[in-house]
Amino acid sequence: MPPKRLSMVVGRVVLGAARVIKPLVPKRLAAAAEDRFFGAVFHLTRVTNDNYGNGTQETPADPTKNR
Repeated sequence: MPPKRLSMVVGRVVLGAARVIKPLVPKRLAAAAEDRFFGAVFHLTRVTNDNYGNGTQETPADPTKNR
């Protein structure tokens, strides 16, 4: 079986399982899990960008400006 076809089969199985499980999970628990997952992804990408010089180059605010 070609790798692309195998990955499509695996994806369909995962999505099918998610469709069955989703109605059984309380909305509050699902929202908390989603927040944790995407928070971790955000943190991981932020740290990676900062470590390799791809992040933003920010300077501290100057409190004397805009007076």
